[in-house]
Amino acid sequence: MLTTITRRIRGLAVIGAALACLNPAWAADYPERPVTALVPFPAGGSTDLMARAIAQELTDSLNTNVVVDNRSGGAGTVGLAALARARADGYTIGVAPAATLVNQPHMRRTPYELDSFDYICQFFESPLALAVKPDSPFTDLQQLVSYAKSHPGELTYGSPGPGSLPNLSMEQFLEKAGVEITHVPFAGDGPGVTALMGGHVDLYMAMSNVAADRELNSVAVFNDEPLDSLPGVRTAADQGYDLTASWWGGLIVPKGTSDEVRAVLEQGCEEAAGSERLAKVFERLGTRPVYLNPADFRAKVESISETNGRLIEKVLKNRS
Repeated sequence: MLTTITRRIRGLAVIGAALACLNPAWAADYPERPVTALVPFPAGGSTDLMARAIAQELTDSLNTNVVVDNRSGGAGTVGLAALARARADGYTIGVAPAATLVNQPHMRRTPYELDSFDYICQFFESPLALAVKPDSPFTDLQQLVSYAKSHPGELTYGSPGPGSLPNLSMEQFLEKAGVEITHVPFAGDGPGVTALMGGHVDLYMAMSNVAADRELNSVAVFNDEPLDSLPGVRTAADQGYDLTASWWGGLIVPKGTSDEVRAVLEQGCEEAAGSERLAKVFERLGTRPVYLNPADFRAKVESISETNGRLIEKVLKNRS
């Protein structure tokens, strides 16, 4: 009997050693077949077009096809739920705009959480700008804040809707400034910008490319430095408000993806973010490549999720 047990133990040891040897080989061969990039929004939108651009870059760097699969619905939550359920083998990756990670779990019950994913990299960012109506008397934040303090609740600002990144970014600015400005939600930037240009709202928090393309008067850009696309517009920090805000996102994979596979994807993402071809595509889309490594990307997601969770609770409370 002892001999039988000993043989079994030895057999298990041999199997374990074989598996340990095989795993690095599997990782070294990754990828052996096409990779699917889940996009949680419909084809033709900004997220989809950016996903297709980086999929082309990853196709070249990984030496295999990276195929976009649109899984829209639930403001991006359907696609991310599918990603969270996928096998953690590197053959299903996800393009995640920030709101699906840092906003939606605070606004509804989602079938995923931040820990459902491993983070590969941030690869895009588009700063926000605060635009004013055509006949506005405000040319900088100091004038705006001074007036708002003297006339609480009189001014209005528009955004693409409650809980959107522009809405929460504006609420964060109002907290820092200590002023009250009434929120007017719209069903997207199209009607919101039209209302601003018609003088129906006083302010609109817009992506910088929208402000530039529509030639909106802007009193601040919420970026670390001024933007060439908005000449003469100072940063919020330069005007005394240390705050940045943007539309951003990156690549994520199901939790438990191996270190070896993640390393391959991380290298591909970093190379893609430095690609001139990608930069040209993103410029046409009104955004820009901005790379963050896995640790910094995850830290950013966690920090902004915490901030936005508090702001969303405040916004929803004010609506009730």
